[in-house]
Amino acid sequence: MNFEKKQVILKYLKEIINAPLNLTAIKELELAYQLLAMDSLIPLRENDVGNNFLDVGTGGGVPGVFIGIMFENSRGLLVDSSRKKIDFVREVCNKLNLNNLEFLNARIEEKKDLIEKFDSVFSRAVAELRVILELTVPFSKVGGKIFLYKGKNYKEELDNAQNAIKELNVKLREIREYNILEKERVLLVFEKAKENDPKYPRRFNKILKQPL
Repeated sequence: MNFEKKQVILKYLKEIINAPLNLTAIKELELAYQLLAMDSLIPLRENDVGNNFLDVGTGGGVPGVFIGIMFENSRGLLVDSSRKKIDFVREVCNKLNLNNLEFLNARIEEKKDLIEKFDSVFSRAVAELRVILELTVPFSKVGGKIFLYKGKNYKEELDNAQNAIKELNVKLREIREYNILEKERVLLVFEKAKENDPKYPRRFNKILKQPL
């Protein structure tokens, strides 16, 4: 990472650490740099993102803002159901001139117009695997990739998600293991093999009550 990009990331982190609403429990800059920014970026490779990406449940802009800074030639859409969070993140990104990012206050499962529009879809710390797969996979183009960040206990979630993986027509391509401050982390990389049944994603309460 070059010096300029690191400075933009640090400026962004200062804003969310000191935000008037709770965007992160981490209040120390160096810790936030490692546990938010580096955790988002370390497992990514140069050709992962494509021309456009979606961040589902972005919260305080994680990982979408950091991906937008690092992959400045990609356009990103950051979606969150909290208007306060998305408005704050938008305001900070505008202040930092991050012109390749757009922001949407919505429940992603209701945005059927975005289905199969993205080269890559990301989500971090939103829900268990079989739930988040249904909230991300439909928005990837066929042949696109879905990147889901998980902790060291991902294997049980992966076992429980086998039916969702089959039903949503994705293949697990890679498990990228890495460490941040001695914490074991993984990035699960899925590839969408063919179109989804138009009924997906279902309404959120149905996804939670009857996960695939």
